[in-house]
Amino acid sequence: MVAGGDVVKRMSAGSELAESTGRKRRLLRRPDSRGSTLVEAAIVLPVILLVVLGTVEIGMAFKDFLTVGAMSRDGARIAALSARADESDCAVLKGIAALGTQGDIDKIIDVQIYKAAEGSGAQGVTNTWTYIPGEDPDECNWPTPIPGLEGWNPGTISYPPSSRNTTIFSTPPPLTVSRCGTCPPLDIIGVRINMNHDWVTGFPPFRGSFTIDETTITRVEPEAFG
Repeated sequence: MVAGGDVVKRMSAGSELAESTGRKRRLLRRPDSRGSTLVEAAIVLPVILLVVLGTVEIGMAFKDFLTVGAMSRDGARIAALSARADESDCAVLKGIAALGTQGDIDKIIDVQIYKAAEGSGAQGVTNTWTYIPGEDPDECNWPTPIPGLEGWNPGTISYPPSSRNTTIFSTPPPLTVSRCGTCPPLDIIGVRINMNHDWVTGFPPFRGSFTIDETTITRVEPEAFG
């Protein structure tokens, strides 16, 4: 016959054994749990990092695309309004500079102001301008170019303002180009901007740089009627 005290002792011993076994199992599981957590972090962290850096890089590139597009549109608008003015190109360049920060302007490779072909809009005779980084964007080396002058400097000038047609010819009124037959139409003027964009983080695949190329063409505003 088993005494009540022995039963209590056995139950207590069994409880202690179970508790000890549970502690051992927990201790045995801990290294595996920590190791799996590290493995999961090693897999997930690069993915999260790539997503964050990619969002930053694409956002900054998109901002530059929007900036260059706005510069090109505003430049074309100014060129259409001031087509035959001696300072037409300079007005375009200053208008472009007004839309960007100094950092944006420093990244501009060149600005091309050109005559676009009727129908196709293909680029024809062109004036090419470059900017000296860090200089005053309101300085324009024109109409008498001085070597080494800071700001905007002309390269090839094949489309001077004096050659642009801003006259609508008509015979007789009403003043419409269609009734003139062989009379030249108003010029179509284009503004093309090339800007360099550098990837910031250098994290693959965002390495190196690329060129943003934006163009806007528009018909010049008439200044006279023939």
